[in-house]
Amino acid sequence: MDQNFPNNEIIELYSSNNHGHFTENDGPHILWESPKTEMLVDFLAYHQRWEPSYIRQRMLPMLSTIFFREKALNPTNTLLYGQYNFDSIQRVKVRFGHQFLVVKWKKDVHAMASVTYTIPGDSDIDQKKLTEDDESIDLLDECNAPQIHVEDGCWFLLTDENMELVRAAFPEEVNRYLLEKGMFPELLGIELKE
Repeated sequence: MDQNFPNNEIIELYSSNNHGHFTENDGPHILWESPKTEMLVDFLAYHQRWEPSYIRQRMLPMLSTIFFREKALNPTNTLLYGQYNFDSIQRVKVRFGHQFLVVKWKKDVHAMASVTYTIPGDSDIDQKKLTEDDESIDLLDECNAPQIHVEDGCWFLLTDENMELVRAAFPEEVNRYLLEKGMFPELLGIELKE
């Protein structure tokens, strides 16, 4: 066990009444920034011997949540993880009684250095499976892992996202999707904004 455990400085920080607001002279300064994902990828690849692609796939749901929160507060043209664009909403998904939106992410052309990947062969993938709501009872089902979806030779990443968070970041797209599908947003607890 670490000799400096428990760390008294951390206990003092959390026990203080000023909730982390210190002046330059009276204590530490905590600043929330975007995660340094590449450092984490390097660390886990070295110490856990995980493949970097596996690590990035597992981090994507956390990064997409951060992306939607930042997008809702500051609507700029940023990319998820510096390389993925919000493409569209695939469908509504119900898991454990909660509704999610399945969001399609497309690799940004500039982030790909103008390289196009196409998939040869049959494009008749079982689309019916991708458009149904699913109530999974398998507790080992990897609900947070992004899925890869192929459509017309293009690859998309699919992530399950909180409906309200997506709507806060992309209200027009959510409203358009719900209206196109004949869904009544008020039944989902969503108000349409014009």
